[in-house]
Amino acid sequence: MGAAAFALVHLADDSLAELLGLTDEWPLLVVPLHGERIPAEPHTTPGTEWLGGVPNVLSHEQVPYPLIDAVHASSKLVSPAEPLAVADPPQVGSGEISLAADAKSVLSFGDVVRKRRSALDFRGGPQTISFEQLSTLLEAASRPFAADFENDLAGSQASRYIQLYSYVHRVDQLAAGVYRYWAVDGSLELVKPGDQRVMAAALSLGQELAGNACVAFSMIADLERAARVHGNRGYRYAHYEAGAIGQRLYVAAEAMGFQSTGIGAFFDDEVNRYLDIDRSQGQVIYHFACGYAVTDARLEAQDGSHENRETINSAPPIAITSSSSAIGRSFPPVALTSRDRNS
Repeated sequence: MGAAAFALVHLADDSLAELLGLTDEWPLLVVPLHGERIPAEPHTTPGTEWLGGVPNVLSHEQVPYPLIDAVHASSKLVSPAEPLAVADPPQVGSGEISLAADAKSVLSFGDVVRKRRSALDFRGGPQTISFEQLSTLLEAASRPFAADFENDLAGSQASRYIQLYSYVHRVDQLAAGVYRYWAVDGSLELVKPGDQRVMAAALSLGQELAGNACVAFSMIADLERAARVHGNRGYRYAHYEAGAIGQRLYVAAEAMGFQSTGIGAFFDDEVNRYLDIDRSQGQVIYHFACGYAVTDARLEAQDGSHENRETINSAPPIAITSSSSAIGRSFPPVALTSRDRNS
């Protein structure tokens, strides 16, 4: 559309909810759009105008989640009168492996976002992504955001709270292992060598897609640093950043010919222990995985043109139980699909 967007999150929650007429929902952020194709005239329609439609009934009764309500209430802003504070710089480090030049894509942005989907699972086997493609994913994740909570749109990492740990399964020219990504100098530090497929799946609540992917990620948030600067509101900013990184990974992967999915279910404390992270260094708040997706039959054309493509149920799983001694607790069996037999 040729429009530019900017995310505003430093706002008075209740005042915005009242302005929008919201009684049972919470506004989280405002995204102004500007550009030649965006009308410049102010909206002058008086009052609230509902355009009709009947919402789907998702349940016949509301299930209360008092802890979620409490987190939201404690991280609200009564007034955004005070300017956003600038955080102290994050921990700086460097790895022994430098990222490669970015991989290229010939797809337009419109083509990419229309195809972007969350993968149900990934194909195992020998298929890989290149080191250039992994480098592109990481570089895209570390670019500046157009958001007020970042403070600095000139490329500084001053207000970033997320560090990526990559579980590399099948990446050309890069040995399997867990790598910490240092965004400032664009390097990877080997944290744990060896095959991580079973462990990545086990840590992700036993979901095999984290092991079937070519690479999976843990997003580690420095919540203490965020809270020192922004108080309880910093908890939100760290999650906003994680969500924005996830969307960058979705789009970058799709542009390069493979797919992604966000993973919100994982064993928090076990992830931190496995990566040897204490609370002063950060806490895991999001998992993610990228690879070659199995076919989602719900999205396939009905003319049979894809009938020979592999589907999620095309092969029985091989049950592999993760070692309880590795992370100090017992996990349910992790099924890596039979497509992994030759990998």
